Parts: sequence; structure tokens; C-alpha cells
Amino acid sequence: MHGGYIYCMNRTLLTLVFSIFTGLTGCRNAENPVKETGAEKQFYPIGGFIESQLHYLDSVPLAVIHYTTVNNITDTAIIEKSEFRKTVAIEFIRSDISGEEQKKNYTETSFIDATLGAITLNYTPEKNSPDLPVKKIDVLLKQENAAISTIYIEKITRAGDSVVLKKMLWNANKSCQITSLIQKNNEPDKVIQERFVWDE
Repeated sequence: MHGGYIYCMNRTLLTLVFSIFTGLTGCRNAENPVKETGAEKQFYPIGGFIESQLHYLDSVPLAVIHYTTVNNITDTAIIEKSEFRKTVAIEFIRSDISGEEQKKNYTETSFIDATLGAITLNYTPEKNSPDLPVKKIDVLLKQENAAISTIYIEKITRAGDSVVLKKMLWNANKSCQITSLIQKNNEPDKVIQERFVWDE
């Protein structure tokens, strides 16, 4: 429905997207990925992209449907957009590692997959980096116009005797999903899958 349009993206973010695209159009393919450190390259600003998605969502008459699955049982409800922003989208925004303090601890690997017509930007912690909550980010862009297709994030948080592994996926202009694996001492692991859909 929306094609490759990048909703409400500000000029700085749009310029960065196309600079990434033009910088990869040489010999950088899936067989020859290019690695660059945080000091050498601007990382993709995930927070800015998610904010642009939220601005779009606020401007259209689309409800956000919340599906929660626990133990193979799924509940369905409508979540208010303001609540979605505060409790769900914020998880993606806080995972942005493009700031100077964050990106110095990560490496970017980028390549083009001509078969899929896609550009992949992969971010992982440096070998000697501290124990960071964000363990992996994959940004998938369309090769034809550098528009975002998906953002995938893995992060680990700790609170008391609990460890939570979150696998998060944002499908541009359509939906997002957060799968949480909760591990707690002397208790069985618990998996919660949440999908938030507004245009599928």
C-alpha cells in the first residue's frame, strides 16, 4: 500500500539513508561484506526512524491491534497509540546505538544481496566492549531506494534474579513484534510473544 515511501523522515535522516545506499553500490556484496568501526562511520539512526513511523501512525485512522501469546494461548486487544509509544516503541528507540558513546563499542558490517535486492547493515558489540544490553541489530533496506524494510534487535536486560532476552522486529509501515524469554532462578523459563499490527 505504501511502497517505498519513508514516512515523515526528516532531511538529516533521509540524507543519511541515501549516503548509506550510495556508499554500498560498489563491490560490497554478500560474499564480501565490509566492516567499519563506530569511529569511522555514522550508524543508522534507529531512534529517528521509529519516531518517523510514530508520527505517521498518529496521522492516520489506523488502530493498533495487540496480540499476546503465552503458552500457545493468544489474547487480542486494541492498544492506544499513546500507550504503544510509551511501552512498545520506546524499546526500539532506546536500542539506538548511533550516538557517539554507544557506537564506539560496536562494529558495523554492511553488504548488498543482489538476489534479494536488499542492503543489510549488521551491528554487533566489539570483542573488548563492556557487557552491553544490545547484542545484535540487523537493518534491512531495499536496494532500489534504500527504504527500510525491517529492523531486528536482540537485547538482554537484567533485574534482580531475572534475565530477559528480547528479540524485536519492526516491519516498516505495518507492524512490530517483541518476543521475550524470561529466565528466573528456580523457575521454568517463560516466553511471551507480543505482536502489534496496524496495517497488514
